[in-house]
Amino acid sequence: MSSATTTVPLYLNDGPDPVFGIFHAPEQGAERDTAVLICPPFGWDETCSYRSRRDWARRLAEEGFACLRIDLPGTGDSGGSPHDPRRLATWVDAIDSAVAELRSMSGCRRVAAIGIGLGGLLLCDAISHGTAIEDVVLWAAPGRGRTLLRELRTFASLEDSELVPVPEEALTPSVTAEGEVWVGGFVLTPETAEALEALDVSKLTFPEGLPRRALLLGRDGIAVDKRLRERIEATGASVTLSAGEGYGEMMARPHDAVSPLAVFAEVSQWLKASTSAASSAEQPERAPGQAAVLAPEPATRSHPAHPASRSSSIELEVDGARIREAPITIAQPFGDLFGVLAEPLGGPPGDTCAVLLNAGAIRRIGPNRMWVETARRWSALGVPTVRLDLEGIGDADGDSGSFGEMAGLYVPELVEQVRGALDRLAELGYGPRFVLAGLCSGAFWAFHAALADERVVAAYLLNPRALFWDPTLDATREVRKALLRSSAWRKVLRGEVPIERMAGLAYRTPGVLARRAAARVARGAARQARGGDRLDLAFDRLRDEGKRIELMFSSGEPLYEELESEGRLDRLDRWPNIGLQMIAGNIHTLRSANAQASAHQALNRVLDVELRRALDDALSEAS
Repeated sequence: MSSATTTVPLYLNDGPDPVFGIFHAPEQGAERDTAVLICPPFGWDETCSYRSRRDWARRLAEEGFACLRIDLPGTGDSGGSPHDPRRLATWVDAIDSAVAELRSMSGCRRVAAIGIGLGGLLLCDAISHGTAIEDVVLWAAPGRGRTLLRELRTFASLEDSELVPVPEEALTPSVTAEGEVWVGGFVLTPETAEALEALDVSKLTFPEGLPRRALLLGRDGIAVDKRLRERIEATGASVTLSAGEGYGEMMARPHDAVSPLAVFAEVSQWLKASTSAASSAEQPERAPGQAAVLAPEPATRSHPAHPASRSSSIELEVDGARIREAPITIAQPFGDLFGVLAEPLGGPPGDTCAVLLNAGAIRRIGPNRMWVETARRWSALGVPTVRLDLEGIGDADGDSGSFGEMAGLYVPELVEQVRGALDRLAELGYGPRFVLAGLCSGAFWAFHAALADERVVAAYLLNPRALFWDPTLDATREVRKALLRSSAWRKVLRGEVPIERMAGLAYRTPGVLARRAAARVARGAARQARGGDRLDLAFDRLRDEGKRIELMFSSGEPLYEELESEGRLDRLDRWPNIGLQMIAGNIHTLRSANAQASAHQALNRVLDVELRRALDDALSEAS
């Protein structure tokens, strides 16, 4: 990105559903008269495509388009919960507020909006209710909510078919409500699902002249939804159709997702054509850097939206307590880390501060948005909590290309970045005791930061793949990529890839895992024969330094099975500082409702232990 472009994290609206967004401002003097809003898809697709949407917004700003990308209420870093009522109406209101704020911040007359999947359907609904969006780019947008729900339910069924039997002792009563749609770890409530079911673009009434133009993108060989195309054409808008190649690569797992640069370039050219076509009668000339004349107020909406109000932080009520959230940046040699700090209001923070680390390349919201819920809950308990993006992840600077190989997530540099974040938090007055938590590679970083930094008093490790890097972890990477890549399952649904092929991959995976585990056990035995093991020595050191380590595993986790086969779990009395908890379910990323509830409970228990330990230490020092 050009050094002259800037990004501004912000919140829109007061109340329980503030909208988190990031505004990308172009270089002064290079501004165009069209600003762009980016609306996200739903759930796992939203998580996978996050870095690509960030790249897209940065590219648009480089080309002179002011751009705002948002998290819908109850998703990402925005306020609210997916279980709150009126989600669909609140999402549409959020789009209206974002358009109003985008006009205000950019000074542009025209607003274009890019909607992906659910985001495209919501844009249509917003325009029909009076939101003044002149141009729309709708990528893989369904013509009705029923189509989206059918696809989500199909993928939910495919996920269920991947599950292996869970030991009876790991099961907990179901926490899901009847009629909920759970897919990829994310939920639509029965009310939200019902509202989406009723949403049909063909039945919407659009204001005269809106949208003026529409670019409708298919997805990797799947044509644009016919119902959507016919309704947009019926408005009189100038409609352009395109294939939308690259959608599947953008929706690969966050480690593997690739920004669809060809589509980015195509959309930019289409937007520039709109700018060029605007006549001087429509837009008076302005000097470089001068704000454009604002467009007239949009038509009256059929339902009231919250008036747009911009702020750099928000206050929320969580479990009866007031907390504040605000973005935070942490300077590093390569650029900035990015995070969101949640802290209690109404008194000075305690001496314990928590940092939640990325789950692989998933941004700071954590697996299935669990870190947002955890941070707000812990802050309400009096513990300032940061959810953090390390280099190349989420909104941190740096190149995400290094994560194409798993080894890129298990490097000392990322551990040092965690320590750099602790330095910055200490400068701001937080700590001096720090608790770290992470899933998968985040657990690895937490473990090694505990070994390296005396300020870390506890580390909570959810489903760590490894505590020391082992190259054999890459042995099953390609198989797992094939099984979990959403584009592969879409090809199954279209009949392009036989289901038997995917089943064969799934069948071979346990054997590959078993061979990998056996090889690692053999190496462990050899190390023991040579007189020691670095993991034992690390556990000894953490014990001697009084640092608490909590291991939390789902059923069937390879590292758990390795620790068990090596006999370490039978020797935990050697390390009284190390706890072990089992989490319900058998999915590494905790996609089920039961797994998430179980993990939240486990995290609350260990934090409570740490807070009581901190209090005991303080009383001991005082006496």
